[in-house]
Amino acid sequence: MKRTPRTVAVLLIAGLATGFAFAGTKDEVSDVFVSEVVVPYVLNVDLRTLPPATVWQPGDPIEVIPEQSFSDRGTEADPNWVDPALQLPGEGVDSFSTQLLVSFPGLPFGGGTPPDTVGDVGPDHYIGMTNSSRFQIWDKLGNVIVPIIALNSLWDGGSSSCTDGDGDPIVRYDALADRWIMTEFDVTGNTFCWYVSQGPDPVTGGWFVYDFSAPSFPDYPQYGVWSTGYFVGTFESPNLGIYAFDRNAMLVGSPATFQRFTIPQLNGSASRVTRILPSDADTMNVAANNTFARTVDATQDNSDPIDRIELWEYDVDFVTPPNSTFSHVQDLIPDDFTLLPCSPGVRDCVPQPGTTNLIDALFNRAMRRLQYRDFGTHETMVTTQVVDAGGGIAGKRWYEMRRTPAPEGAGWTIHQQGTYSPDDVYRFMGSIAMDAEGNMALGYSASDGIDVLPSIRATARRFDDPLGEMTMDELLIKEGEGVQTTSQRWGDYASMNVDPADGLTFWYTSEIVQPSGQWITHVGSFRLDVIFTDGFEDGNTDAWGQVVSGLTLDAPVRSRPGAAGLSSN
Repeated sequence: MKRTPRTVAVLLIAGLATGFAFAGTKDEVSDVFVSEVVVPYVLNVDLRTLPPATVWQPGDPIEVIPEQSFSDRGTEADPNWVDPALQLPGEGVDSFSTQLLVSFPGLPFGGGTPPDTVGDVGPDHYIGMTNSSRFQIWDKLGNVIVPIIALNSLWDGGSSSCTDGDGDPIVRYDALADRWIMTEFDVTGNTFCWYVSQGPDPVTGGWFVYDFSAPSFPDYPQYGVWSTGYFVGTFESPNLGIYAFDRNAMLVGSPATFQRFTIPQLNGSASRVTRILPSDADTMNVAANNTFARTVDATQDNSDPIDRIELWEYDVDFVTPPNSTFSHVQDLIPDDFTLLPCSPGVRDCVPQPGTTNLIDALFNRAMRRLQYRDFGTHETMVTTQVVDAGGGIAGKRWYEMRRTPAPEGAGWTIHQQGTYSPDDVYRFMGSIAMDAEGNMALGYSASDGIDVLPSIRATARRFDDPLGEMTMDELLIKEGEGVQTTSQRWGDYASMNVDPADGLTFWYTSEIVQPSGQWITHVGSFRLDVIFTDGFEDGNTDAWGQVVSGLTLDAPVRSRPGAAGLSSN
């Protein structure tokens, strides 16, 4: 939304020991809360020996995953709105194309909606997760290694609400430790259910299993892998929960705690309030403190009605918790943006062909992940959100933020930004990531009310393309097969990740709708410097199989300024 004129583009104020970085109630930070010590259950099992999850059948109950209350008041359209960051026709004309390297169906409908589609890739495996407490493991050619298993069936450590498991799954490959984490929440006891692999093999290596009870229901938890902890941002109306879990203890199966701060969710005229993301490392080198980011539209904060990206820093001390701080350190002022108009209800956002049922776009927040890389010469964070690209069409605003080593007190800047919306198709529910060269790929759902069934697409840019432009021809990862008529909820997230075996292959997962009307997830991978050897186009994936297994690289990696140390990615 058009903001009040402001002369200062960037605010940088050191965090105070009290946790009040700025004046005003919107920057209040609670005292630190320290959880009880949790002793993990140690699970030693080959996952292939466990019984598969029950297959959902028509007539079985459908669970709507719980969420905190929200206003069902729609958002108004601005007929005069023009997005100043919109990539215009003619920009990105030096385009290029790519081709899917691996593409396979993910998890089918399991009885819960929305799916909360998520996945991640490691050196040898791809793990996908959805609501209804389900996960599956493939090799990197899409062959099933572990069939669909109920995550809550892994709990065998006595009485715990984790034996149920209510949703919001997250899976991450922790490249810093060569480990895997899988999580979900349970409403009973406000519980975080954690599964940390004992070693690099998620199939046979066993897991450390933790159940942490939070002071409030930790809705919509979004995770960041970091050297000093596992950091999490949650929605706990009227606050946002800010967590740090003791990663070092959890990696070795020791008793562990978490620490929690809260900040206000902000209140404005908008029908939906803000969310916050922790930075999530895809590089071996990370800064000392984890940076959290919150995008704020002017209508989401009556006390400071300015479009901005708030940056907060978490300095955690698990030895002496009173030393831990969470501080508002900086505001970045992006090009104006405005929230997508959804009316008459807050979920009436995106049209589908042949139905009046509109689906949700989650227009009020930056979407996972806030991906972090350290290139030596500079650090980067990238994220994306849905905005009104003009005319009430959903477009994908994306940001690359940078921080360059400088004297103490220097901070982040917006290196580039853009809004991708090349036509009247709605693009929403996205995720963005940067590879080891600095190339970026942006995935999203796409739909319209005419002939585009909700589909999975992606675009991308090379590190040396003109700033603010996505230059890759739109890649169709999976065409939609049906429309959703029984629910408006879509997502609630998707996941773009980078293969640690080469640092260059993007893996994206999201959902489509089947002809039956039920969702199914899909996984696709691609590179910007595509490796096409003889026979690949005809289905010969032998050479690609070597590449994704990290054994060979048949195409050279382009060098870029400041790319020192990329072999650690």
